[in-house]
Amino acid sequence: MLIAASLLLRHLRLSLVVGLLAAGTLAGCMLPATGLGSETAVVPDPYRWLESPASSARVSAWLAQQAQKTHDWQQQQPAYAQMRTQLITAWDHPKWMVASIQHDHVFFYHNAGLDQHYSLYVQPYTDFIDHRQRQQPPGGSARLLIDGSGFTEDTHPGALSISPDASWLAYQVHRRTASGSQQSLWYLQSLRGGAASPQLLSASHQGWTLPAEELAWDPQAEQLFFTVSAPTGADVWQSRIYALQLNGAQSAPMQIHALANETRVEQMYLLDARAGHGDGNRAGPALLLATASAADSDLRWCLLDADPVAAAMSAKGRCQALMTDPGTERFIGVISDMPAFIAVGKRGTGAVTLAGPTQRRELIAEQDAPLRTALVAGQTLVMEYLIHGSSVLRFADLQGRAINDDLARLLPAPVSVEAMRATDGGELLMSYSGMLTPPRSVLVNLQNRQQTLLTEDRPALTLDGLRARLERVPSGNTRVPVWIASARSPHESLPAQMLLEVYGGFAAPMDVSFSISRLVWVVNGGGWAVAGPRGGGDYGEQWHQAGRGHSRHNSLADVLAVGDWMRSRQPAAQGGLAISGRSHGGLLAAEAVHGAPQLFAALVTEAAVLDLLRIDALGGARFWRQEYHGATTSPYQSVLDDAHILADHPPALLITRDEDEVVAPAHSFKYVHALQVKAPDTAGAALLTVTPGQAHQPGGRIDLLIDDYALRWTFLNSHLTAETQSQ
Repeated sequence: MLIAASLLLRHLRLSLVVGLLAAGTLAGCMLPATGLGSETAVVPDPYRWLESPASSARVSAWLAQQAQKTHDWQQQQPAYAQMRTQLITAWDHPKWMVASIQHDHVFFYHNAGLDQHYSLYVQPYTDFIDHRQRQQPPGGSARLLIDGSGFTEDTHPGALSISPDASWLAYQVHRRTASGSQQSLWYLQSLRGGAASPQLLSASHQGWTLPAEELAWDPQAEQLFFTVSAPTGADVWQSRIYALQLNGAQSAPMQIHALANETRVEQMYLLDARAGHGDGNRAGPALLLATASAADSDLRWCLLDADPVAAAMSAKGRCQALMTDPGTERFIGVISDMPAFIAVGKRGTGAVTLAGPTQRRELIAEQDAPLRTALVAGQTLVMEYLIHGSSVLRFADLQGRAINDDLARLLPAPVSVEAMRATDGGELLMSYSGMLTPPRSVLVNLQNRQQTLLTEDRPALTLDGLRARLERVPSGNTRVPVWIASARSPHESLPAQMLLEVYGGFAAPMDVSFSISRLVWVVNGGGWAVAGPRGGGDYGEQWHQAGRGHSRHNSLADVLAVGDWMRSRQPAAQGGLAISGRSHGGLLAAEAVHGAPQLFAALVTEAAVLDLLRIDALGGARFWRQEYHGATTSPYQSVLDDAHILADHPPALLITRDEDEVVAPAHSFKYVHALQVKAPDTAGAALLTVTPGQAHQPGGRIDLLIDDYALRWTFLNSHLTAETQSQ
């Protein structure tokens, strides 16, 4: 079980896009179409030189000019200092989250307020409950395991994993290497007392130190299994599995299996000997592997003998394939001695299936709502579905029969479940938050239905006067879900200053989780809306397919329909609506501005994809081609070619990160430079800000977040207010 350690991610809008930064390109001024569509014409690219390394003289000088331009504009805004102070005050409150409950001990995260990173503690359950009821900070019997203040500017925490007997802790550290790339390292720490130094989880191979990637614990915590990626030739890699003995004296990890070249272990779990795995011939524990090849991203599931000696004797042997359905993406537990999975299903909303080496069957059929996550807790199957982008819980017994009771109404709406785990006692541990629901951790006894509130953040903001409501906006022959947070009003009109956030790609649903930064915008009189256009995952795979590739025009049509609907409900005739998006959402937001530039008063993008014809060179992963198939142009090319777009283009703030290895910063560099060169440059019309030392998914430094959002809200307030007052 892996547990996310950087809890600040719940305050951000996270992209589900993943990929690796492709090789950098040299300066140039023309490029052929990349093959995303059928076009072969040469396309002008006069600002390709901005794809050169940021350390190069020309790009470095240009970035210094952009930083000075943004700084000068910011210093001219009297509201910036006030907004930054408000954000600091809002962030400065204790924050908690329970990571796991094992052997009557609570593993929990804590941040005193403005700590740059959370710290991890462990405490006996009864002491923890007593301290939380009295609103006391960690102390007494609470033991500090990971000190958040120990991370540097080049490191930040990642996931963690706790052994079943709570005697070992594995934790991940992300670090920036001397070359500027990102590296993830796992460390192993004994929790049995003493002050033993953490051990780097790695394997040695021909002079290489290969860091661990996927982990799986022996149920008795006698050994730990992990995978590494090992080089087998020039640019050829393979996944290897190692076993590390934990009892007694530490020994070197032993390789027990090697996969075929260019095949990678994506997920790994250990099934103990008591589970028959659906195969009467297997009596011992087995590793359940999900593998994918470099040429095919589809997961393939198989069972490997977990006995190190037996497995080592056949290190190149066969991993026994399971009869999983196509699109089986996630293991959720063992039911009736068979591995249970979430499979996409024919309708694309997700079903629970059981699969062994010789048989498979469906346990829970697909529903109208998409199935997001599930787990086995004791004798209960707990399932999280999405209803219009908001999480709801449904329950069934292990025979698949529905359990209908009040627990289904446990969650407020809108809400996003951020973590679900089963305790070793069969209870449900859950963390969730919503647009107006600060983060909470609860423990649910699934036998007597008793609920225990473990933690609840209490930000220094007054939320009582706010409301969140769902609208389903017509778009062609469908309706687009939109959640809107704003001050309560006797009328259904929207605030004069509205922010619309979009993503709409890669089957990712709307993010309706809590964001303290966005609520600062709302309590200052603004409105915050999150839309779920086609291309996302709010209604399952069919909704995704309806907005990807050749159908991406549907996603754009949905956003424009939502924007038009919102403008018609604002008091000002023009100038009150801004649009924003992150990663793929930044692409969609920019396309919406180009499709109806007079509809939007401002554009804010974050780590945006803006040049589709260069995605192979600017961070685009291989599977991005499927999402963008058929694209022959994108916002960057439109700015270069379309004078009408330039004439009406609203003020734009582009946010990027200097170490983004998923979406290269050059996307934003080229776009903002094109705006500044092609259009008359008025103060604040096109600004760029580059966050230092951060990757695509930022490490959660609060000071950088506060600076980021202070600039955003000042920028929007300046342009929306100015436009509104000019009417």
